[in-house]
Order: sequence, then C-alpha cells, then structure tokens
Amino acid sequence: MLSLDRQTVIGALKASGSKDPDVLYTTKKKLIEQTRGLRMWSWIPIICGVLLSLTIIGAFLGIPMIIIGVWLRMKTGKNLRMVDEAYNEYLNSVGAPPAMSAAAA
Repeated sequence: MLSLDRQTVIGALKASGSKDPDVLYTTKKKLIEQTRGLRMWSWIPIICGVLLSLTIIGAFLGIPMIIIGVWLRMKTGKNLRMVDEAYNEYLNSVGAPPAMSAAAA
C-alpha cells in the first residue's frame, strides 16, 4: 500500500460497520501496520545504496537507491499522518469518543 488518501482511510473505517471506538481503532491499527511494514522495508535500498556508494562505479546505482529509500520513508510517514488525521475526523463525524489508549489505561 504505497499511497493512502483520506477517502480510502474513511472508507476502511466505514467498512468496519461499527461506531464503537475500539473496533475503529483496530481498523486504524491494521492500516498503520500495512504502512509501517513498507516503512521498515525502505531501509533496504538506503543501506544497499550506501554500500554501493563506497565505490565510484557503484555510486551510479547507489545514489538513486538512497534517493528511492528516502522517498519511500517520506511517503510512508505522510501516509501514517493521513491515517491519524482521517481517523480523528471520522471519530468526530460519527460522534464517537476517542478510543482509550494504553497510556491512559
């Protein structure tokens, strides 16, 4: 899941078929886990690019790999923020109280 928009997140929350904050929070966590997995994998091109860039010839491939890895990290960071914003917007629209976090328990 490379790109998330507000409508996709809200659609996933509506598809859960519930207004219970705990059910909605579980749906949000599923979306976050999909994006977080891609964020972890973005380290591979960065590390490979750095290793390739140790040689002059390898730098021709290494630098674009580093750029791709950094772009993936930025894109997934934006997706994570989008999920949080859309989740809060949806909770406000259905009038549900926010789900209790582990820190508040």
